[in-house]
Amino acid sequence: MIADITKAQAQAWKKLSNISNSDKIGSAYLFNGPIGCGKEGLSLKFAQLINCKSHSNSICYTCDSCLKFNTLQHEQLNIIVPLPPPKNTGSTELIPKEYFNALDDKASDPFYKISLPKATRILIQSIRDLKKKLYFKHEKDSGRTFVIIFNSELLCSGQGESGNALLKLLEEPPNNTTFILVTDHKKMLFETIISRCQNFDIPSLSNDDIYKWLIEKKTTQNDAEFIVSICRGNIHLARALSLQPVEGIINIIEKLTTTVMSKDSKKWRNFTSHYSRLFNANQLDFNYHMNLIIIWLRGANRLKQGLNSGFEKTNLHNRMISFNDKFPKANIYQVILCIEEVKKQARQNLHMPLILLNMLLDIQKFVYE
Repeated sequence: MIADITKAQAQAWKKLSNISNSDKIGSAYLFNGPIGCGKEGLSLKFAQLINCKSHSNSICYTCDSCLKFNTLQHEQLNIIVPLPPPKNTGSTELIPKEYFNALDDKASDPFYKISLPKATRILIQSIRDLKKKLYFKHEKDSGRTFVIIFNSELLCSGQGESGNALLKLLEEPPNNTTFILVTDHKKMLFETIISRCQNFDIPSLSNDDIYKWLIEKKTTQNDAEFIVSICRGNIHLARALSLQPVEGIINIIEKLTTTVMSKDSKKWRNFTSHYSRLFNANQLDFNYHMNLIIIWLRGANRLKQGLNSGFEKTNLHNRMISFNDKFPKANIYQVILCIEEVKKQARQNLHMPLILLNMLLDIQKFVYE
């Protein structure tokens, strides 16, 4: 299993190990890379390595510091994630119970993605609470403090007050403290934040690693080959695809692509209503379904260029041929950008039905015109 992210991302881990050995640990890093490449897991392992009491080139996993990191319960580890807004304005219960279950899952699987319902931004209160905690005195020899912010681009959502509050900490960081901002979307961060961080690019996972992971998850060889061919190094997508039969995936893609390419107003109403509710209930599922449309479009585009679509053994391959024949001038690249833009706008807490309707209208424009 590729639960050992240090092996799956060996080159990136080597660079991080060199930083640890140099004793020149920065006050802020920006871990940037494609979705599902293991950035979050690497950030946690880096913090564990720096605080490991074996003082070697690798994590010992047995010292008291490592044992705490194994469960993500180290006193010097601060994890910030997007949270839903408090139900009551004066409520002091900022962190929902679901977060603690998700944290346990993250501790056992570095590729697990923490995603809480209605969590579309990093709250200003999270940064205020962090500031108070960072300036508390810690016991001597308790290690280096790490602040790891997942989905850090959401600091800059809305008015960006959380991003501005964090910027003040980055400008005058507390002693013996390192911030790691983890993001799939570097361009959504304020330039002032980016300039305060050392950039660290992390590549996609290899097809071999994802294939081995799928096989160890008891996925059949044929299904694993199919999933690897379309997930493009994204372990989150590979996980989602592996949770249902390939036939079910094909059926969903067929229904989705039929709806978004059609001009049927009833289908559009059902689509916007259903996916608005889905986004509020489960953002990972919402993104998964949007990604299925993108996967199909990329396959059609590859076919148009004379390459393998990845769907040769399915009935979707013939649908792609028909689509390319019917719409030879379709701007598939722009259609994909429309869907990616919807995923970004959704994270900014905008009105979902309107966002989805505009997406459908834009798809019509780029397919039919």
